[in-house]
Amino acid sequence: MTSCLSKTGAFHCPSLWRSLGDGVSGRRLFAAIAAFCVIIPFAYAQSRMPEYAVKAAYLFNFGKFVRFAPSDAVNNRQSFDICIVGEDPLGHTLDDLTANERLDGKPVRVTRLKSAAEARGCAIAYISASEGSRLEADLGALRGQAVLTVSDAANFLRQGGMIQFQTVDNHVRFAVNLEAVRGAQLSLSSELLRVAISVTGETTPGVRP
Repeated sequence: MTSCLSKTGAFHCPSLWRSLGDGVSGRRLFAAIAAFCVIIPFAYAQSRMPEYAVKAAYLFNFGKFVRFAPSDAVNNRQSFDICIVGEDPLGHTLDDLTANERLDGKPVRVTRLKSAAEARGCAIAYISASEGSRLEADLGALRGQAVLTVSDAANFLRQGGMIQFQTVDNHVRFAVNLEAVRGAQLSLSSELLRVAISVTGETTPGVRP
């Protein structure tokens, strides 16, 4: 990790933010995000990034901070699948960001699915807000599966989702339903939880594993 992040945060990492400010596009932009950004500074340093790029980068980084309890289903995964259920608002952004990357020791693969039932073997399922009235059924289809569910749909956490994107002061942030995470035998690192705008389902308020 570049030393400019270790003490002062991403705002003081000139090589990254200069390239963003110059309008670098495509693979070079996303390589910069992956190489220099971790969740903590990234949560506060998005002013020149389009919303879809921020969400794609978050989805990829969530894979670095989630742990799956050992099971036959998890052990048999040949790839780390990030699946998009419903309409895809990210385009090829996520594909470019994850190209030739590995998570949990497995190659990352992005897939687009028509139904949540098809996402049972995925590591992360991004459920598009386009699912609307199908959202409850989508979450029901994934309940109990070792799948981290993410969405920007309203009331996603209340319906049993795990991570919900929210916009705060024109920045994309996220909230966590820790009870739903634990119910799927998953765990999220303390580094990720510290920068969530809210964490519901904590055993002791203010104490995060």
